Amino acid sequence: MNILIRRQKRKSLAFKLAYDRAEVLIPPTLTGDHPTVQSFITQSLVSISQPRPPSGHVEMGDIHTLVEEWSKRLNVTVRRLQIRPMTSKWGSISTKGNLTLSNDLCKLPLELVEYVVVHELLHLKFPNHHKGWKISMGMYLPAWRDLERRLQQYAPHKFVD
Repeated sequence: MNILIRRQKRKSLAFKLAYDRAEVLIPPTLTGDHPTVQSFITQSLVSISQPRPPSGHVEMGDIHTLVEEWSKRLNVTVRRLQIRPMTSKWGSISTKGNLTLSNDLCKLPLELVEYVVVHELLHLKFPNHHKGWKISMGMYLPAWRDLERRLQQYAPHKFVD
């Protein structure tokens, strides 16, 4: 697999998986051969190459597939998807369509990951959690409130933005 290392104005490391390569985004203070970067690359590659655990957890590739399928279904455009460590959120999306998801999603059951993906993608149509967003969530994921409660059990300090 081709691995492209790019420096960006950022504080943390990020791993992006594309069809033909992987991209590692690093802060300008690090180099590609820095031990922290090399360790991050190794851990990221191991996490995407491990077989799916029997408990129903997901791989990074599954997350990419969910994003692709739901963006088509919701008729929204995701310009960039990155999966990286996030301490206080499961995910976020910019108005330009840059979707960032927590790498901790790989430890969750598929239906909870799907909830986070749909939640974030609907923010491209409804920027807040008001009536239109809630109605749409109910249309696409009727049990979304239960999924949200279940998600909170995994990391009460994290929220879906």
